[in-house]
Amino acid sequence: MNGYDFDNTIYKGNSFRRFYFYCLVRLPYLVIYSPVQLVAAILHGLRILNKHRFLCVLERFIVFVPNKRKFVEKFWNKNFSRIKSWYYSQKRDDDIIISASPQYLVEVACSRLGVKCIASNVDIQSGKTFGKHCHGAAKTDFFRKHFGDSPLATYYSDSLTDVPLFKLAERGYLVKGDKITLLYQNGEKTEK
Repeated sequence: MNGYDFDNTIYKGNSFRRFYFYCLVRLPYLVIYSPVQLVAAILHGLRILNKHRFLCVLERFIVFVPNKRKFVEKFWNKNFSRIKSWYYSQKRDDDIIISASPQYLVEVACSRLGVKCIASNVDIQSGKTFGKHCHGAAKTDFFRKHFGDSPLATYYSDSLTDVPLFKLAERGYLVKGDKITLLYQNGEKTEK
């Protein structure tokens, strides 16, 4: 099986950020939550708030969105075309998407792609995050929880925070735009 990060890897951009602005444009009253997000961003920038807590604050805006599932579906109707063409050329039915974005958001795209989804467990009704975010080293925990010691042939990501999954896979590829570079092979960094 092959694994892929989602945002900025097989999807052009950050799906959660795009979803937030998609909602903000259609529900301008969401701007009332912006000061809370801004304070969280400042505290995260000052390293007072860790990444997990920061994301928890950002994700809570969903509380104010009516017909949440319908908004997610409509978002993907407009944004699904942002899946990169290189991914389609190598897509397999046993692919796994492993993302830090909320499961309720990414799972819709994965369902449309016909692949498995592992993502952060964020409740769509309350915006509450259960457990850790599926980010960085935690991604290997999420993978093992779902697939045990199953081998991962390849893993693609745009971020070096995914080095633990690069090392877990037989081959780890760094994705920058549409440029794909072999970064790890059999757990070892390749020479450049």
